[in-house]
Amino acid sequence: MARPPLAIGTWGRIKRREVEPGRWFADCRVRDADGVTRRARRYSPGTATDRTGAAAERELIQHLTKRTKPSGDDLTGESTVTQLWTKYRAQLVVDDKAPRTLQRYDEVAKFIKSGLSGVRLREVTTQRVETFLAAVVLAHGASNGITTRSVLSGMFGMAVRLDALEVSPTRETSAIRSTPTAKKKSLEPEMLAQLLLDIRTSPKPCPEPGKTSRYKTPTVAEYCASADIADVITMFAATGGRESEVLALEWSGIDFKARTARLDGKVVRHPGVGLVRTSDPDDPKNTQRTLALPDFAIAMLRSRKLAAKPNDMDLVFPSSRGGLREPTTFNGQWRRVRAALGLKWVTGHTFRRTVASLLDEGQMSARVAADQLGHSSPSMTMDRYMSRGKVRSEVAAVLDRAATLPISDGVAR
Repeated sequence: MARPPLAIGTWGRIKRREVEPGRWFADCRVRDADGVTRRARRYSPGTATDRTGAAAERELIQHLTKRTKPSGDDLTGESTVTQLWTKYRAQLVVDDKAPRTLQRYDEVAKFIKSGLSGVRLREVTTQRVETFLAAVVLAHGASNGITTRSVLSGMFGMAVRLDALEVSPTRETSAIRSTPTAKKKSLEPEMLAQLLLDIRTSPKPCPEPGKTSRYKTPTVAEYCASADIADVITMFAATGGRESEVLALEWSGIDFKARTARLDGKVVRHPGVGLVRTSDPDDPKNTQRTLALPDFAIAMLRSRKLAAKPNDMDLVFPSSRGGLREPTTFNGQWRRVRAALGLKWVTGHTFRRTVASLLDEGQMSARVAADQLGHSSPSMTMDRYMSRGKVRSEVAAVLDRAATLPISDGVAR
């Protein structure tokens, strides 16, 4: 039976041999990283007398240790969780993950470094990860706990693929239940019409939440006009577009003759770069599409075009300085308005759900709604965006007709 080969990165029994009085060599077989077994030899150093060959053996062991030591980028059981994160983060960039995804992962990486930074991979157990995740949920909430678990799963999956671990310690950890949220609603047609009217005419005061001012508090209409909110909200209602898509809309994408708008980009913040307008046909959250516009949107755009100041990026809804508009700033402005109107639950996504529900009520198919919203799957549109649980009077009418059919000879006719 053949002798089994040495494990890669290991060596066999070291032998010493005296070549002349006081001078020895030590050699052995070593299996290198390429899987080839070779012979390694080192001699006694300098001119000092080596009586037993021990000095030669020390020279050989020092050489073998350097020769078989993994490169600085290789992961082993002795690598720390922080080193694993660094390698995993670099791979995310290679995989071209979205900037927002990278930003979110960087946020939870702070928790990971705080709780597991110096732990060696060989020391990471399911119990240790379970305890750590419980602490994250307690301190930062279920949402952060879920994302942290997802990131750790990806990290330890890489460690398994690179043979630094045999199994992922996150595999058997308990699933984290998200905190129940309020049922998401859409606007009824009457509410939508009133909202579009209020953002232009409402005399209700619109104070900044949590702050008092010695100056006159603007009305909702005044604040919407000064912050340039009304037209953006109108476009949300007219298209059901994502906030990032609407803020990236260009005048070149508006065709007044055909009465359409071309959504072909989105505004995103790249870490270390700032706001950019991106256009990727393969981005599932930026499905490029041309949408027919309702009359109220055409009227708004015509008026806006006449009053608009030119900007270098040809943006329909630029910032006050003519550049890309910061979505987080816009969200803060809209929160102020919706609080003043008593509609705190109405977010940008509410308009997407509203458009989907209105199309559904108009007997449009789920595929039509998916095309409008830029979804790849009509089932997602039906499950997440179309209103459910409404009182269906038409169903009662159908049942009523069935139950009151004329009876003749004991048989319904």
